[in-house]
Amino acid sequence: MITAANKNYAVLMGQRPLNIETKRLLLVCLLPEDIEALIAGDVKRVAIQTGFTFPPDDPNRGVDLLWHLKALRTDPNQLAWRIRVIVERASNTIVGSINLKGAPNADGDVEIGWGLNENARRKGYATEASGAVLNWIAQQPGVNSVSAIIPDDNNHSQRLATKLGFIRTAESRRNLPLWKCDRNFLVKTACRSKPW
Repeated sequence: MITAANKNYAVLMGQRPLNIETKRLLLVCLLPEDIEALIAGDVKRVAIQTGFTFPPDDPNRGVDLLWHLKALRTDPNQLAWRIRVIVERASNTIVGSINLKGAPNADGDVEIGWGLNENARRKGYATEASGAVLNWIAQQPGVNSVSAIIPDDNNHSQRLATKLGFIRTAESRRNLPLWKCDRNFLVKTACRSKPW
């Protein structure tokens, strides 16, 4: 039986949470040692550690790796609530990432962000990966909403957010427009979602 103490020990010992799987993609959590290697620019080491190939272009897709690493060092239980790389099954290559900004906050909100390598765009991967992560979030206790900050000039992310059920609010976060999707929509969507 897996207890909370055993689960914490497993996280500390470098075991990855279960992958989220879709028909074409694997969504794999990065461990602190993977993030450290990315920060150091050692994608070969991360490839050995994960078993996946990193593309030659920017492997971190602009993710604030240091911020995520600090959060994981403070609370290893957040591992499933942080960086997941998007792995294309057919090529075993990382094509982007989908990131949560931590477990639900005091209001039950979880922030999400996504990014794809240029050659992986316009294939539906962002929709597939985001939908699968939203389904996972809908099954977690304490979640009331999911939010995303999307700049006004990022039309692709705005279209994706709308497709996923997010609505632009009148609020902002970090000086950027805030988009939200509530738990009722998440649960309803998870119950009738595509088998990705």
